[in-house]
Amino acid sequence: MPNRKISRPPLELIDIIYQVANIVKLKDIQYTIDFGCVDDMDSVLGDVFKVTIKGYCDNQVIKRNFIMKWIGEPGRRSAFRSLYRRDFAFHKFVVPKMLETQKRFQIIEGLRMKFPNCVLSSQDENKECIVFTHILERGYAFGDRLCKIDFNHCSLVIKALAKLHGLFYAIQNVDKEQSELLKVFYEDDVQYSGSTPTKNCMFEFYEKSVDVVNDPIAKKKLYNHTKNIFAILSKCVMPDRFSTICHGDCWINNIIYTYKGYKPIEVISVDYQISRYASPVTDLSYFLYMCADEDLLNDHYERLINLYHKTLAAVLRECYLDVNDVYPEQILKQHLKKYSVLGLIEALISLKIITAVSEEAIEMVKMRYDIAEEVNYDGESNNESLFVKRVNGVVNDFFRRGYSLDDVLE
Repeated sequence: MPNRKISRPPLELIDIIYQVANIVKLKDIQYTIDFGCVDDMDSVLGDVFKVTIKGYCDNQVIKRNFIMKWIGEPGRRSAFRSLYRRDFAFHKFVVPKMLETQKRFQIIEGLRMKFPNCVLSSQDENKECIVFTHILERGYAFGDRLCKIDFNHCSLVIKALAKLHGLFYAIQNVDKEQSELLKVFYEDDVQYSGSTPTKNCMFEFYEKSVDVVNDPIAKKKLYNHTKNIFAILSKCVMPDRFSTICHGDCWINNIIYTYKGYKPIEVISVDYQISRYASPVTDLSYFLYMCADEDLLNDHYERLINLYHKTLAAVLRECYLDVNDVYPEQILKQHLKKYSVLGLIEALISLKIITAVSEEAIEMVKMRYDIAEEVNYDGESNNESLFVKRVNGVVNDFFRRGYSLDDVLE
């Protein structure tokens, strides 16, 4: 769906635009606002705007483009305030410390974590926003959630997760006082515990996925755990001594790539609003089960897990740490068995939406997050065969590996 121009923007959004202009030193500005960025289903929760600001700097006319995340509707703004504040904390405090750590240890280019350039992050009441320079203009492009992801794209994300996790492991080991201050932002579970908008309709989406599972034994086990899915998810994100800061929502719509020809060569992750302090496997299983199909999992799962651990080890070596002291391979394997259930459940909740065409996906996102007075969506989607294939792919992989549905509850 095309971007839509905003002719009468809210005063709060105009104020944010002027704050950004002041930060980048543009005066006497003019601006245009387009609603939406890439996939309209992502603009349903946190309104995403492309803003072009034109003004004067040192007597020269300058034009700059930005991506702004700000929720205009007061009810949704209140409901999702905790998520915006998590995003704010990550960009305001965590990213600068990670960049400082990379510089301090002179981490080589190939092992450096890259982040979007955040111009403004605010948690002021009713002005909660995150503003970035328009990264897509630098040659980056989002993937397509309806297209099959290959090993090259997948491996770049796995390495990026290892870099993210490794940097916070380093901070915890070399600057314990600072790491404790950063962990304060992650004390609350903003997604699974308590009464949150993300709980609405999630049982229904989970059951829609279980309905199409072919393996009768797996299907029965999944049905039997329906009432426990939030208890399981909540337990999965409880910290232990091997926890680190995780992205929390690492899937194809939150990943952007640069290419050399047709080959992806670099990746940046965006949208850290449900970042968490938890096991690295919560990120790994979430990404693999939300994005990879059964063929890729069959052919490359072990290779990707090995790539993750080798990259993590390399990042830690740059910081004079030994991976065997920080996150040994044996612990990784234990965590895969125990915590991969998070990726499975999240995939079963989300695959109906992920595999739907844009218009259907938007309606289902509104259902999931309970942000519409009435949503008329039911029945099979236009991509039902893709949905069924993806569901059975992740379920087959999970049970074939002998992973546990409920070890976290013990």
